[in-house]
Amino acid sequence: MSSDTSSRINSDVKPLLFQNICCEYNMRGGADEQGIGTYNEKRLHRIIKDYFDAEESDHEVPYRGHVADIKNDTGIIEVQTGALNPLYTKLAVFLPEIEVTVVHPIIVKKKVFWIEPETGEISDGHLSPKRGCDYDGLVELFNIRSHLTNPRLHIRFMMIAADEYRFNDGWDRSGKRGSHRYEYIPTELYDIISIDEASDYMRFLPDGLDVNDEGFTKNEYSAMIPRSVSSRRRSVTYALNALVAAGVIKNAGKRKRANVYTLAE
Repeated sequence: MSSDTSSRINSDVKPLLFQNICCEYNMRGGADEQGIGTYNEKRLHRIIKDYFDAEESDHEVPYRGHVADIKNDTGIIEVQTGALNPLYTKLAVFLPEIEVTVVHPIIVKKKVFWIEPETGEISDGHLSPKRGCDYDGLVELFNIRSHLTNPRLHIRFMMIAADEYRFNDGWDRSGKRGSHRYEYIPTELYDIISIDEASDYMRFLPDGLDVNDEGFTKNEYSAMIPRSVSSRRRSVTYALNALVAAGVIKNAGKRKRANVYTLAE
C-alpha cells in the first residue's frame, strides 16, 4: 500500500496535542452542547477525530451513500474503536474512488473504575494487568482482509492509555463477570504504527522466525508472539490469515499435518 497522498496523512506522534484534546473533552464531560452531527459517538472516537482533523466541517461527511468520519484533502479517515468488520462495506464503496485511512486505537495501559448502578458511586481506579499490543491490531485486520492489498488503504494503530469505566452489573457475586462498559476515557498517546505497504507488515514476523527455507508453522509463530495474543488460538489463526491476505506470507505446503508459511514472492 503506497501513495503520495499517504505522506500527507497525519501519522506523526503528537502526545501533547492528544493530551490537550483529552483535557478539553474531560473538562466539559465529553458532551457536545449542540448535539448535532455527533451520531451519539463515545468520547474516545471523537477525541481521535479531533486529533487527526479538528475542522468540524470535515466531520461526518456524506459520501457515496455512507457517512465518512472525516473527509478532507487527504481522502477519508475512518475511526473504528471496536472490531473492524463494520467497516467492510464502507471500504468496498470508498476504496475504488478515494484514499482511506483506518484508525484503530489499541489500549496498551488502562485503569479500571467500577460504577455502582444504583448509587452512581465510582470506585478508585486500579491498573489492569491486560495490555494491548500491535498484534491485537493485526488480528483485527483479518476482518477487512480482502481490502489489505488495495493501494488506497492505509492503517494507523494508535497506542494509547485510557481509563475504563464499567458498571458493576455482572452476573456473578462481585458484579464484574459479564459487566457492561460505560466508556473509555483516553489519557495519553504513546505511538502511532503506520501500515502503508507490504513491508510495513514485517514487524509482525519476529526475529528468529524462519520465513524462508523450511518456513514456519502456526505453533512456531505462536511461540514467538506476545502471550496475550498467542493464548487465543483463533487470534493466531486470524493474524496469520491477515498476513496471507496482505500478500506478506504464503502457504507453502505442510509439515506433517501443520501448514507451513514462508515469505510471499
